[in-house]
Amino acid sequence: MATPPAPPTLLPTIFTEAECQNLIDLAQREDWLVSSDSVDGEPAWELNLLEYPAGKMAANRLRSAAADSPLGTSLTGYMIYLRKYSPDSRLSLGSHLDNSKLSFTVALNDDYVGGEFFYVDANDNQQTVALKKGDAVLFGGDLLHGVTPMQEGVRYSLVMHCK
Repeated sequence: MATPPAPPTLLPTIFTEAECQNLIDLAQREDWLVSSDSVDGEPAWELNLLEYPAGKMAANRLRSAAADSPLGTSLTGYMIYLRKYSPDSRLSLGSHLDNSKLSFTVALNDDYVGGEFFYVDANDNQQTVALKKGDAVLFGGDLLHGVTPMQEGVRYSLVMHCK
C-alpha cells in the first residue's frame, strides 16, 4: 500500500501586507490570462510572474521558506503566477494534483467569503486550511487539493510550482 501524501504545512506571514498589496496592484494593472485551465477547462484567470521583479522576489522568498522541507532540497525550477477567483470570474478549482515536486499557495488578501484552500487527507476527507493575508501553505504536488467556491468578493493568491 502506498504511503499517503503528507498534509500541507502552514507558513504564517511569509509576505507583509504591503508586499501582498503590491502583488495585487501589479495584477490589476496587467492582462489576465483567461485561456482554459489544464485542470478543468475553465478560464484560468492567471498572471505569469516570471518576468516581473516582484515575482522573482516572491519566488526567492518561497524557495528559502522551503529549504527546511525534505522536498525542498533538490528543487531545480519553478513556475509562479497570480490567480484571481470571484463569483464573476473563476468561481473555484476542483480537486487536482499538481505536476510539481512541491507547491505553494499564498493568500494575498482575506477579505472575501468562500474560496478556501482545501486538501483531501489520508482518510479521503476534505480539510480546509485557513489562510490569512500573507500566509502560505506548502505541500507536495502529489497532494489532492483545490479551492472551494467563492461566495463574495475577490480572492487573490500567488501560486508556485517547483520541479
